[in-house]
Amino acid sequence: MTTTTYDARAALERASARLRSSVREPSRRGVRTAAIVAGFVWTVVMLLRLLLGGVVGMGDDGDGTRLLCEFGVVSNHPWSAEPSAHVYPTYVSHTWYGETCGALFSGEPYYSSQQLVVGLAKALTPVLGLPGALDLRAIGLLLALAFGAIIALLVVLLPGPLWLRLVVTGCFGLVMCDSAFADFFISPYSEAAGFIGLLLLCPSLLLLWRRTTASVGGIVLTTAAALFTMTAKPQLLSLLPVTLLALLWRPSVRQKGERHSVSPGASRQQRFTRWLAVRWPALIACVLVCGVAGGFAAAQSKRLNQLVWYDAVFTEMLPNSMDPLADLQALGADQRLISAMNTTMISGRSAARTPFWDDYKQHVSPARIELHYLENPSRVVAMGSRGVQGMSRLTLHHLGSYPANSGHPQYAKERRIAVVTDIFEWLRDVPALIPLLWLVTIALGAVLASRPWARQPARALGRMTVCVVIALVLQFWTVVMTGGASDLHKHLVFTDFLTALCLPLAALCFVLLFRRAYAAAPEQVQNNG
Repeated sequence: MTTTTYDARAALERASARLRSSVREPSRRGVRTAAIVAGFVWTVVMLLRLLLGGVVGMGDDGDGTRLLCEFGVVSNHPWSAEPSAHVYPTYVSHTWYGETCGALFSGEPYYSSQQLVVGLAKALTPVLGLPGALDLRAIGLLLALAFGAIIALLVVLLPGPLWLRLVVTGCFGLVMCDSAFADFFISPYSEAAGFIGLLLLCPSLLLLWRRTTASVGGIVLTTAAALFTMTAKPQLLSLLPVTLLALLWRPSVRQKGERHSVSPGASRQQRFTRWLAVRWPALIACVLVCGVAGGFAAAQSKRLNQLVWYDAVFTEMLPNSMDPLADLQALGADQRLISAMNTTMISGRSAARTPFWDDYKQHVSPARIELHYLENPSRVVAMGSRGVQGMSRLTLHHLGSYPANSGHPQYAKERRIAVVTDIFEWLRDVPALIPLLWLVTIALGAVLASRPWARQPARALGRMTVCVVIALVLQFWTVVMTGGASDLHKHLVFTDFLTALCLPLAALCFVLLFRRAYAAAPEQVQNNG
């Protein structure tokens, strides 16, 4: 053996020893202490960024009424003021009558898991000494506490050394505290419940797959997190397929003396029976998830559903068509409805105000619209390109961040923490990097999940990363295929949030894969020597 080879092997062995010592699994007590501290710190950070120096949040463009009117409250802003230009956190008691409440003032009830948070906040408002019957700052406090608890769970359940867990959870914290997302915490919107639910799904999935078989606790927590998330807003029902995939990915029971696999000569029926037998707890959870999701979808306002699919045609399909008259003909609609292009359902020139509207509703259905896109795949590609461009604009400039008495002008936007916003603004010049990030992240997650040498927590991280990317892709296409250009930036906020989480997840997967390859290098040198 040459001196050069010996020195190289010795150097690699020393480096590998240092690496192994640096990534040694921390003690449970140390992890729990660090988790409590991290959760507390990020709760305080969130409260400070929302309240220190004056409250910040998000103005109401009218959508907030459908969520809060069920609680018998109304915003305490002056009637001459524009509620979307500033934040008005105080709500006073008010009696709503008939169609003045509900989705789009239709009288139809609006359902969201955010109402659970609002109900608690309303009870907490007088306890905290806040003015009015409901103060949005109480909602922000409850959501900040939930956020800190989720950060603590992530510190406990993420794989890797403690310092790496804290770095990754710190990145998660920066994402949630970004002005693009945190402002929803003090607002009359239901997006905040969606963010908390999506974030909670991450430790839920890590717990689900922490062992070789899916744990019952993981199934329960994943089911609860998925239901809370999907019922936050109707567009989040796109999580249903990935939730079912996650619950059924691994067996959830192990029979004594048997393995999860069956003999090679078993029939398909035997294989399928065995597959069901080792997943029966997860199958029960899947039935529950499907039932609640179906009930939530059926309970949605008919007026809102009509609005969504109206926008899909008149604000997305027709304005971006080379031949909008041909599109109307293909859909079976009267071509005279071309006059309603670039309108919303409630505008003065709306197609709903024409004598052709009843005929339109009979011929044009969501399935007909989707089929038309499938028959024209180039339109789908163009639509996806516009959606990616829309993702790079996180700031909602039509909704102010400051109270009216703060000294800030109307529609002023706060940037107390705006790391993610800055990154996405940079990506505006190279939007192709966004789908590239998706591909890199899901590839790293899939590789880590499939490595036989990886421990179960690391493989759980890989599976969770794969699910995050699948979830954001489903959410992306749900938005662009339905509402399309109508309020695109606001509707893509969940896709933006999950895309931002891809950055720390991809980095963690890469570090865990690199750590294994680096630690194995001395053995390769020794074998070659």
